[in-house]
Amino acid sequence: MKILFIGDIYNELGQKAFDKYFLEVKNQYKPNFIIVNGENIEKTNGLSEKTYKEYMALGVNVFTLGNHAFSRTDYKEVLDLPYVVRPANYGKYTAGKEYVEIKYNDKKIAVINLIGRIFMHDPTDNPFVKADELLEKITADYIIIDFHAEATSEKYALAYYLDGRVDAIIGTHTHVPTADNIVLPKGTLYISDVGMTGAKYGIIGGSVEQGIRKFITGVPERVKPEKESVLQFNAVLLDLVNKKIERINIFE
Repeated sequence: MKILFIGDIYNELGQKAFDKYFLEVKNQYKPNFIIVNGENIEKTNGLSEKTYKEYMALGVNVFTLGNHAFSRTDYKEVLDLPYVVRPANYGKYTAGKEYVEIKYNDKKIAVINLIGRIFMHDPTDNPFVKADELLEKITADYIIIDFHAEATSEKYALAYYLDGRVDAIIGTHTHVPTADNIVLPKGTLYISDVGMTGAKYGIIGGSVEQGIRKFITGVPERVKPEKESVLQFNAVLLDLVNKKIERINIFE
């Protein structure tokens, strides 16, 4: 079983990078199953039904989200789509699914989305406790977690806590690809952050000029996406049978 996980697709240049490299990567690595983090995929952040349908037609199986899961006015309709999963530890009264399960041939794959609490701003539940709750009722053959978090220490802690109980924990959110793809002692595949898909020359996808200005002045501004840049495409390939995790990093 080979799973392709594509890192945070960021706004218009993210979609441009996806359009340019997705089929090439898909044809080269021939994954059985494809997961995309789409929490920043639209101009207004979040995911739209239009993009969901377009990407599903190309072969994407599941969309995971993050702290921008609720940024769009139509987020409830999007979260009702069958293969969209939002961070499970936002609480039981939150719209959307805590995990999805999909059959592939004779195997069942479960995809869980969790969000971190360190340096994040939303009042979420404990991701460690929530993971325990979900694993008590999930009976899938393979379990993949997208852990959307800022702190590397929190990501590693969750990874070791769940080592051997899930097949892979993929870090997202920081938009910077890390080089620590490893197999943990009990067999769980791990990387701190898969990276983003979008502008190569930007401040985690945002405008360079605006990003510098914010740090100089200290005045908060809503991040504006970088409009002019060559592209990057970041993903990982998970081989769940042979216990391998391979980085796929394309930088123009």
